[in-house]
Amino acid sequence: MSTTPSVIDRFVDYYAELDNQPPTVLAALYHLDGALIDPFGRHDGLFAIQRYFTHLLANVDSCRFVIDPPLCVSDRFAVTWTMHWSHPRISGGETLTLPGCSVVDVQDDRIMLQRDYYDAGEMIYEHLPLLGWAVRGVKRRMRS
Repeated sequence: MSTTPSVIDRFVDYYAELDNQPPTVLAALYHLDGALIDPFGRHDGLFAIQRYFTHLLANVDSCRFVIDPPLCVSDRFAVTWTMHWSHPRISGGETLTLPGCSVVDVQDDRIMLQRDYYDAGEMIYEHLPLLGWAVRGVKRRMRS
């Protein structure tokens, strides 16, 4: 099987407007037995992925992705992206950005496995008052 543009197009379209997407749209994107892995955990099966996105989107004001052109090989593609998001209790609700990438395995024109790579500290922990100070301090020490 080769990764078809339709899967990539659906992926890009979904994440470009993530905060406006109902969880039912995920059935057209993810395999029933698919999995999504990110720094916060593993979500096995379409229903677990739908629950994850429902919970995620219930707590943000906005969340959209700008996705770079994909790299494709057979039944796998990888994309780098920048997430633009805001949460009412993080950084005063201002829009934040986060770079990351996704490696995606496709089966039967659906996502079977998606692994997202990004810095969870940069996403959340650095923006919390006390914990943010500690995380930024550790990063400074590691760079020196």
